[in-house]
Amino acid sequence: MSWSRGALPGRAAVKLAAVVLTGGLATFALAGCYVNVNAGPLQHRTRSYSVTGPVRTLVVNAHVGGVRVTGGDSAKISVTEHISFRHTGPATTHRAAGGTLTLDSNCPAGETCGVAYDITVPRSVTMRVSDGVGTIRLSSLTGQVTAHTDAGDVDLASVSGPINVSGQAGSILGQNVSSARASLHVTAGTIEVTFSAAPATLTATATAGSVTLRVPGSVPYAVDASTSVGSTDVGVIRSAVSPHAITASTTTGSITIEPAP
Repeated sequence: MSWSRGALPGRAAVKLAAVVLTGGLATFALAGCYVNVNAGPLQHRTRSYSVTGPVRTLVVNAHVGGVRVTGGDSAKISVTEHISFRHTGPATTHRAAGGTLTLDSNCPAGETCGVAYDITVPRSVTMRVSDGVGTIRLSSLTGQVTAHTDAGDVDLASVSGPINVSGQAGSILGQNVSSARASLHVTAGTIEVTFSAAPATLTATATAGSVTLRVPGSVPYAVDASTSVGSTDVGVIRSAVSPHAITASTTTGSITIEPAP
């Protein structure tokens, strides 16, 4: 399923979010809004623009729709909005102030709508992304990353700055992560992240779901791993005085900490 036109979350998020997909149409019970799925065909629009001013921080406030951010060599920020609606399109805004660019959208009352974002940024930009229903994909970034979704996955690839990622229903996934400091938390879902460099501080917690962390096996780690219901498998070298600390916990689920392939 393509995410780029108002994409909605997959895996556990679909089960746990208040989202029902029927023939490509959706009913959302969000912010007290009632939507009739028989109110006509869903329309799609695309809007693209660039911001060339000095931007140090990008804030994306998404409500329904995926967010994909890719770091690049260009100094400008390029945005494509994939807009879906039935009768009246959402109002989308982008405003820059004090080195911060903020993207937001607002659906008219009683309207079915969503906005998915496809964004290219300078790699060093600080990212703050929040999404109500949708998957967040972040790749090729060196700046600090903060991301949260209520229902959907967070997918990290080639990220090297400090990361703070959380989700209510969905998975936190990552490949080639080299962040020295990482905080990962999910309420209902899994965490599965592979590090290409040994983190100094790594915290990964879940309430209902498994935690799998893969880290370079060439150094020892101070590991604190615990689960109330489930198994714990630590396959890395352990040392209580290691400068590399891993804390992993879940209430219900397994914990695996193993050398990265």
